[in-house]
Amino acid sequence: MAEALLADEPDEKTQAIVNAARETFLSRGFDSASMDQIALTAGVSKRTVYNRFRSKEELFGATITETCKNLLPVNVDDIEASLPPDEVIRKLAAQFLRGILEPDALALRRIAAFEAARTPAIGQAYLEHGPYSMAKMCAPILARLAARGAFSIDNPEQAIWRLGALLTEPLHTCMLMGETPADLDAAIDAQVDQAVAAFKRMYAPAGPAAAD
Repeated sequence: MAEALLADEPDEKTQAIVNAARETFLSRGFDSASMDQIALTAGVSKRTVYNRFRSKEELFGATITETCKNLLPVNVDDIEASLPPDEVIRKLAAQFLRGILEPDALALRRIAAFEAARTPAIGQAYLEHGPYSMAKMCAPILARLAARGAFSIDNPEQAIWRLGALLTEPLHTCMLMGETPADLDAAIDAQVDQAVAAFKRMYAPAGPAAAD
């Protein structure tokens, strides 16, 4: 199931290193962050950091993976089993959008975009641990909903990318550029409603949807 695709829970020292890296990247940016500073903040030796992460780029990827853990509920299976397909999509979409609009998530996205041109490994780390990972994680959910007759989807991973585009824009870009709506909750609710409605039109089943 979806949560099974998440990385295994890290040990205490690894978690401390990832938390310290996140704090350091956010406060100093990628270029000015050092493995020495990350080790100091984590309260471990530099050797301990390198025993777990081969490079700063790999550690940046780990911070993105950690961020993505908050983008889906931990009880995805229960949500699928207890709600109609439309509400499953709506609930997951709302948590995802709120998660990527969190200040730290926006800041990490800005860092990745800024650094990607001169350090392609940073852009690749962001893609692999963020959007690519989320698409692979969520595609099976759409496939299961389609199997229930709710949608007509031949390529679930492609459909996830389309749902993501419908869901995030224009709000995500506006907030990346520093423009936050006066009523963010209302803006998120409206964008989720519009995205889900558009997605349902795009992938409407040929016949009546299954009752479950």
